[in-house]
Parts: sequence; C-alpha cells; structure tokens
Amino acid sequence: MKDSRDLRKDELLEMLWHLSEHHKLTLSMLREHDSSREYEKSLYDFRSNGILSFDGENITFNEKGRAKAEAIIRRHRLAECLMSSALGKKPAETEEAACEFEHILSSELVESICTLLGHPPTCPHGEIIPQGKCCIEAKSSVKSAVITLTNMMVGSTAKIAFLNTHNDSRTHKLLSMGLNPGSEIKLHQTKPVLVVEVDNRQIALENSIGDEINVWKPAE
Repeated sequence: MKDSRDLRKDELLEMLWHLSEHHKLTLSMLREHDSSREYEKSLYDFRSNGILSFDGENITFNEKGRAKAEAIIRRHRLAECLMSSALGKKPAETEEAACEFEHILSSELVESICTLLGHPPTCPHGEIIPQGKCCIEAKSSVKSAVITLTNMMVGSTAKIAFLNTHNDSRTHKLLSMGLNPGSEIKLHQTKPVLVVEVDNRQIALENSIGDEINVWKPAE
C-alpha cells in the first residue's frame, strides 16, 4: 500500500489528467479546482523528476508523466467498471470505492480485470479508459463472453457490460435513459426499431444503437 505522500501525488496526477481532458492544463485552472494549494510542492517534485514541465502558466505532461497518469486513470476507471458491472453499483456510487480500490491494484491485476470486463472503452460516467496491452491484443476468449445487444435473442435478459458509442453526447444520453453498465436489460423486439426494458420501463432505440450496447452473454 502506498504512503500518504505518494497517494497525494497520484491524486494530483489524476486531477491534472481530468483537467487536460476537459480544460486547458494551466496553473490557474489547477488552482481553480483545488484552492488548498497543497499540490504546489508536488508540482516542483514532478518537474525535477521529469514527470511534468511547466514554465509560468502552462503545464505539460512529459512522456514519463503521461504514462504514469494514464496508468492511474486506467486503474481508477476500470475499478469503476468492475464496481458497476460485477457488483451492480450505479455510476454515482462507484467513485469513492474506486478511489480506494485503485491503489491496491497491481498492473497484472488491472490487465486481468480489463480482460474480464471485455476491454470496456469507457467508464460508467462515459469517460475514456486508456488502452492497455490486453486491449490491443483483444483476446478472443473474452469476445465470446461479451456480445452486442443486437446479437441477443428476443425475450432474453442480460446485464450491460459497457457502452461503445465513441460519441460523448450519445453515451451521456444512454446513461440518462438508465442504460448503465451493470443494469439488467431485456430485449423485446428488434424490428422496425429496438425495444428494450430497463428498470420496468420500455425504451425504443435506433437499430444502430444496438451495436453500441455490449452485454454479458446470457446463459443458454
């Protein structure tokens, strides 16, 4: 288990990664998101260790820092997927548990979890999960465990494994409709449109969306 100083550094890298995804990565933006300014010593440590570069306002990940931050984000978001898919937690319930769980995952265990979950491209909140070696290899044994909604038999029920829309607005729309990883979904019809049932509600979807909803293969 990491000591508290290392944990704070991991949390800072995680915060910087989030900022780089949604904002400009600057010192001002970092201060806006964390007014405690406890991070400043760590910033200088990161610069001296070749993790970050910054001169005045702009902050840049060096190659070493990007790899380290990617690994942290990957662990965290896969932990969220595990909580959601395997334990049935709602996205809002996964954050705190994932923060604790991510720090005890070895790199080997991260790859195993990713493989088990079918290499999900996004976390339950719709954020991109950085790929690992296992994602590139795309093991065929896992492909058979996860299928698309369109490959389900009408009348069958399965749990959603992950969404694979490659479109942020579409992902968030599906999440708002209750199509969350871990949720149980029943396929009622496929033509002329998909009709599914989630949380005792029937929802009509475009056929193309069925290829973007991946479910755990129902038992035969």
